[in-house]
Amino acid sequence: MKKQKRRQGKSRLLTKDEIKRVVQFQESGRHSVRNVCLVHLSCLTGMRVGEISKLKLKDVVNDSWVIKDEVVIPKEYTKTNKTRVVYLVHKELRSSLEKLIQERRKTIIINETRRWKEQPVFVSQKGGRFSSGSLQRTYKNMYMSVGLGEMVSSHSGRRTFITNLISSGIDMKTVSTLSGHSSIQTTLDVYSVPNPIKMENVCRNLTIQ
Repeated sequence: MKKQKRRQGKSRLLTKDEIKRVVQFQESGRHSVRNVCLVHLSCLTGMRVGEISKLKLKDVVNDSWVIKDEVVIPKEYTKTNKTRVVYLVHKELRSSLEKLIQERRKTIIINETRRWKEQPVFVSQKGGRFSSGSLQRTYKNMYMSVGLGEMVSSHSGRRTFITNLISSGIDMKTVSTLSGHSSIQTTLDVYSVPNPIKMENVCRNLTIQ
């Protein structure tokens, strides 16, 4: 049997309306609280799937179950094998994360779970930690459920976050740091692409000195 050919090309960006559609669809689903939070975490922090799947409750909340503003992602979680900081401060992300943490806390209290800080933030359908592969499929299924097509993937949220930072005029050092890239050159090579609308506006508004 032939192996299925992998999809070629970059994961496409998500628009604001598409993200809203995904969130609205997931809000009526079985794992609504978890899935909405997954969408927001990807699109509003740019975290990689491998990092999200490894998140533990101790990474996200303090001893009193209060959500942290800044989360230090351990090097063991990251692709570059370097620690980095993620900010859980966006209003929509904060709201969905608070709902998820309330849900996780309730489950842990009911089950009298010991060493709760070591428990995963996101729990799979089987009741344990997501693997990177299973979380990739979860993202893909969420996007496909609203008809976004084959070019979306678990990387689409991260790509959307980084590209929007660049489009907003954020300096490349900040973008690279927030993205967890090992160098600015990686950010430039992979994510800094010409924007047709911006190029058209530059030509339209050009002033000859």
